[in-house]
Amino acid sequence: MDIKRGQIPLARLFLPFASGIALELYFPQQFVFIYCCLAFLITLVLYNWYSNKKGSAFSQRWVFGSIVAAFLFCAGYSFTLLNTPSEKVSDISHHLQNDPHSFLISIISSPKEKDKSIKAVGEVKGIIEHGQLERTTGKVMFSFQKDTVGDTIRYGDMLTVKTELTPVKPSMNPDEFDYKNYLEMNGVYYEAFVPKHSFHFTGNSNAPWLLRFTDKWRHRLINLLNERVKGNEAAVGSAILLGYRNDLSQSVIDEFVDSGTVHVICVAGLHVGILFWMINLLLFFFDNVKHGKLIRTLILLALLWMYALFTGMATPVIRATVMFSFLLVGRQFSRYTNSVNTLAASAFLMLLINPFSLADVGFQLSYLSVLGILTIYPILNGIFEPRNFIVKKIWELTCLSASAQFSIAPLSLLYFHQFPNYFLVTNLLVVPLLSIVIYSGLLFFITAYIPYVSMLTTWVFHKTLLLLNTLVGQSNHLPLYVTRGISISAREVILLFILTVSLFFFYHNRKYKVLMIGLSALLLFVGFNIYKNITHSKQQLFVVYYVYKHQAAAFISGRQSIMPFTDVSQSDFNYHIQYHFWERGIKDTSSIHSDTSAIFLSGHLAVKNNFIQFNGKKYVFLRTDDDIPDSLQKFPVHCVIVSAQYKQGMEALQNAFNFDTLIFDSSIAPARLKKWKRECDELHIQYYDVSKQGAYIENS
Repeated sequence: MDIKRGQIPLARLFLPFASGIALELYFPQQFVFIYCCLAFLITLVLYNWYSNKKGSAFSQRWVFGSIVAAFLFCAGYSFTLLNTPSEKVSDISHHLQNDPHSFLISIISSPKEKDKSIKAVGEVKGIIEHGQLERTTGKVMFSFQKDTVGDTIRYGDMLTVKTELTPVKPSMNPDEFDYKNYLEMNGVYYEAFVPKHSFHFTGNSNAPWLLRFTDKWRHRLINLLNERVKGNEAAVGSAILLGYRNDLSQSVIDEFVDSGTVHVICVAGLHVGILFWMINLLLFFFDNVKHGKLIRTLILLALLWMYALFTGMATPVIRATVMFSFLLVGRQFSRYTNSVNTLAASAFLMLLINPFSLADVGFQLSYLSVLGILTIYPILNGIFEPRNFIVKKIWELTCLSASAQFSIAPLSLLYFHQFPNYFLVTNLLVVPLLSIVIYSGLLFFITAYIPYVSMLTTWVFHKTLLLLNTLVGQSNHLPLYVTRGISISAREVILLFILTVSLFFFYHNRKYKVLMIGLSALLLFVGFNIYKNITHSKQQLFVVYYVYKHQAAAFISGRQSIMPFTDVSQSDFNYHIQYHFWERGIKDTSSIHSDTSAIFLSGHLAVKNNFIQFNGKKYVFLRTDDDIPDSLQKFPVHCVIVSAQYKQGMEALQNAFNFDTLIFDSSIAPARLKKWKRECDELHIQYYDVSKQGAYIENS
């Protein structure tokens, strides 16, 4: 696609507006931008008045463009700041005096069932004190303890709950997924646990009737899938057709992620596009009807938005539906619409509704993938023009998959630290199969209560899902199916995007200055990686990680590591520790649970019983009372790490060791930890509490 500046005005306006939002997300609370926004607005009005009165040269049009860009930048920043929940006087954070409180809440998300609780986001409508309701606003992540009443919580329910709100905890380990930031980007700053019998239904519902209706039918359809299809196939079917992923096991999700087909189980633009194509095809007969084009457009819009409602108004579906709505309206009025401009218009609208969407990974990946298809796909598809129909379709699908993957590759590496090596092959098989799944699934729902016919549609739907799961699962057994442990920084992502954009524009205009910008970005990227490799080869680190109720410590030397006396599961390791290892250039984690007496890490570390010597410093791990040496002489050590099974007090520890640092790991129960802290204060012992302060990191 040859993109001309005059054809994409909204794309050019979107960039400064989005840049202002991005700046506020990382550097908030700068009210000066509100005044700058007003100043640029006044300047814009005055300049426009002066230009109309005196007439301005065409060569000075850049002045007007610069003022508009500056205004939009400040407007994006100010708009995001003013929409920050904590900035509102009515926000719940300004009304919490003494806990616990009784709250009136409205459930605004579909509840998710966990092992021991049901989690849902609730809008706090007010605080109930002395029988009076004080109106408030603000979202809270509630965890309801499971019981027969709690299992009936639904979207839109109004409840009174008595609980204590606590700020969401930040990530406790380096490079760990920042759950606190994720919730804050969705306007949630507090969380609360609600025990049994501490909440009651008011009998009212705060949700619009249409949303209540679609949510009710959505759950009926999910139950229908679980009754007739069952197992992993039902879970995948619910994810594909209804955007309900709560029943998906982590192993199934990992299979789709590793194969490069995770977009299949995340309802988004691909699903809406397939549905749009099918409905548009079925409505062909309106071509010969008076006002048929208008009727066809209205029906398409209604059905697409109804589908969005049935998927729980998932953000990716809303994005795709908004974009197709723009395309439909443009086509209805026979206006030429540049697809990139339409994409920018839908993104602009989404940010006006919720500016925090810009920080959402799904928002970034979905818009980048569509942008890649619109811009890169025509280039790749023009390289080869097969005459055979089947070969042509395979080539088109390959180019489509490659352009989407190529456009999101830098961000995928940043967020997921891996690359699916067989994504072209798996998408060639899975994407056409996805169309069959959607069509057969819709037939399954439509004919669910028609005798005999329902048996046939259920069988076809089930076998199609089974084939899809088998293809995805078997692809993960191929050699080198995924490259893991890739770690790049945000600045490296920016450099890769500069390289991509430069190559795109060089392809169209053949200006070597543009090519030089791209090559310079590539050179900087290589330079950063060389520097990072040198740093990793010289690193010497000791880390005690936070893993709830578990002990986890690591010694890192160069690109090697060992985790002695560690009792974390593989899932806990993957969530809390794996990303830090990858960030430090460590890919071999085979020595996670090693606790034998040996020398490791190229001579930098020696282990004997519960004593470790690392680069000349001595560390002792107190796992049980037997780890206290039976000697009248104190042992000189650099660091003492205390775990849950140690029972003796701090005085016994002080009598046994001369130490520089005392660390309480995250396996210790809160009551015992509180007792030991009190003893440390009495004995004037300084300590580090991993459970409260996060991971302990020391450069050795």
